[in-house]
Amino acid sequence: MDSLLKKKVDLMVDNFHELKKGFKWEYDLVKHFGAMIHATKGKTVKVEKLNEIKSYIKQETSWTSYFRGANIFLLSNLLYFEEDYERFFKDMLEVYDEMKKSGFRGSTYLPLASYTLVKEVPRELWGYKIKRMNEFYENMKKNHFWLTSSDDYVFAAVLATTDLNVEETSQNMEACYKLLNKDVFCRGNNLQTLSHILAIGEEEVEEKCEKAIKLYTRLKDKKCKLQYDGLATLGVLTLIATDVDKIVDEVKEVYDYIYEKDGYGFWKLDKSMRTMLAANLVSDFYIEGIEEGLLQVTLGNSINAIIIAQQQAAVAAACAASAAAASSSNS
Repeated sequence: MDSLLKKKVDLMVDNFHELKKGFKWEYDLVKHFGAMIHATKGKTVKVEKLNEIKSYIKQETSWTSYFRGANIFLLSNLLYFEEDYERFFKDMLEVYDEMKKSGFRGSTYLPLASYTLVKEVPRELWGYKIKRMNEFYENMKKNHFWLTSSDDYVFAAVLATTDLNVEETSQNMEACYKLLNKDVFCRGNNLQTLSHILAIGEEEVEEKCEKAIKLYTRLKDKKCKLQYDGLATLGVLTLIATDVDKIVDEVKEVYDYIYEKDGYGFWKLDKSMRTMLAANLVSDFYIEGIEEGLLQVTLGNSINAIIIAQQQAAVAAACAASAAAASSSNS
């Protein structure tokens, strides 16, 4: 394993145990996300600062706010890296309100979409990008009325941050969806999410889909199968991979390494989530290389959107798992 990648993997594991000690009542899955996001930034978790940010979010929102609940810990981890997290959060609230005025309904996912726009878009373009987000979302609904819901807000926001043409990209998404469904994947919301991320890529539809299928199959062969809720992670791998076998071997290497770590073994994490964490760390390692010009891959302005998509896929998975766990414990 590359020494820099190993350093990040070790940091993620250490961060998880810090979060486990500092946040006993949070679900482990969201703590795994927090540990991962800190590791991708090369940062050690500081529990005191996270608690400070959590308290600030509570101070600025009502107890019924979608910025609370499962989201509060996730958002605290994202805000942690902002130089002025208070100003950033106020901007998120402003964008959130503007999104609701434009027709989006309040939901668990809308705060994450507001984070995406504030992170990637200058203030003077907020209105324009929200309009584009609406256009992407309406095209998603036009193609898949029964599948499209608030959980697609995040990827509509990601697509809105790019300079991609709305109509052409929507056609690209639908072509990816149909081709992937024809060859391997069942119809459904997770396949739709995969098609959203693949639409960011610059390759032809057939090339992207062939690579996604090859990655999915190779990971399965390595006993690192991604379940359907991990297809967003598969999308990110597809966009950055130039050598499928090499990147799959690296994911497998990280997977096997963390499997032996306390908190990441058989009884603590399911196989797909372990694969998602490993794949996200490998993806981040590649993305850093792309940004530094170390890899001969041209992703243009899509690179920031890919980073956000990677993070938000983990957020969405953690939110869904947290809600399911809460529902189960109350039954």
